[in-house]
Amino acid sequence: MPTNVTPEFDKQRQIYEDTEDLAQRIVELEKLLSLAPRHKGAERMVGDYRKKLAQLKAKVEKQREQERTRKGTRGAEEGVIRKEGAGQVCLLGVTNSGKSTIINSVTNAELDVGDYPFTTPIPTPAMLILEDINIQLVEIPGLFKGFRESGMGRQALAVARNTDCIALVVDLSQDIDMQMGIILSELDGARVRLNREQSAVRIERVGLGGHMIYGAQNYQGDIEEVKEYLRARRISNIIVRLQKPATFEQLVDAMDASVAYVRALVIATKGDVPGSEDRFAELTEKYGKRFEIFPISAKTGENLDGMKWALYDHLDILRVYTKIPGKKREDKPIVLPEGAIVEDAAAKVHKELFVERFRAAVIFRANDKIKRRQVGLSYPLEDGDILQLMSR
Repeated sequence: MPTNVTPEFDKQRQIYEDTEDLAQRIVELEKLLSLAPRHKGAERMVGDYRKKLAQLKAKVEKQREQERTRKGTRGAEEGVIRKEGAGQVCLLGVTNSGKSTIINSVTNAELDVGDYPFTTPIPTPAMLILEDINIQLVEIPGLFKGFRESGMGRQALAVARNTDCIALVVDLSQDIDMQMGIILSELDGARVRLNREQSAVRIERVGLGGHMIYGAQNYQGDIEEVKEYLRARRISNIIVRLQKPATFEQLVDAMDASVAYVRALVIATKGDVPGSEDRFAELTEKYGKRFEIFPISAKTGENLDGMKWALYDHLDILRVYTKIPGKKREDKPIVLPEGAIVEDAAAKVHKELFVERFRAAVIFRANDKIKRRQVGLSYPLEDGDILQLMSR
């Protein structure tokens, strides 16, 4: 141990050594490392502490996995709601945040609305009609601290894990930090990551080769921490590709097949109540970089149409209309994921006729300089395209 450490370092070292709880030991050890001296004589000591940190994190993660296995998947199986329509959006918020009121305002549903907790006790679906497509809205019961550990919570969050988009419903008449703290904590604890980059870390298990780590320059920390973590988990052969700037938490998530990555936005309700403007400004300042935020008032109807299209945009889908030569386009569109090409649409119409025997396709695009163009199977589609397929 170097002799010229600071009194703060010595004090923090004692706190770390006296701490028994694993999770808290990690916190205290991270504080200790932040106070460690930077000179050459301290390099070995710092390296030893980093090794211990990686081992502690591996041990905690293993305990969490064992706990998840112990609880089993019964609640998740019970919570499945069959998806219908062009996409599914789950509405999550604390109790009485206005989820039922939103659904009643934009669908034909008549969900119970009350000023008492858990007016909606189970995940409840309803259908939003948006022009010529249907979007399924699912209200999740009101969240609270420890929600994910309850039977109701496990069932409800199983639905949220498998949804296409999550709308965080925040009541502008209540404390912003309290609501967002509960929502984000419960989702994060259920291994649901909102608007997170999934492709930053790629993991590939292999039979030989040891630890092969590519893109180490993208790791936001000491790469030795990654190697020690893999050793502590007794993972002998693996390829880790750090394709973008990545943290230790992203590495752990990439190695956990149960982590769900879901698109999300925020709907700020009760925009008509006194003080709502100040709370909306606070919400935007604190969370606007991570989420798109849409203020509404179900009572006055303000911005409900904008909210509907925001939900559509966050589903990452597009509509394509087919057309037979000499006739008008079909009224009902084909719904495809964003980034789809002509071949995707052709396969949905008739794979054998319009993919295997494909001759050409004509796209009619109202907002393009070229209104009509002949294209091939690999041509990218846009929302609202009219597609005429021709076979040999």
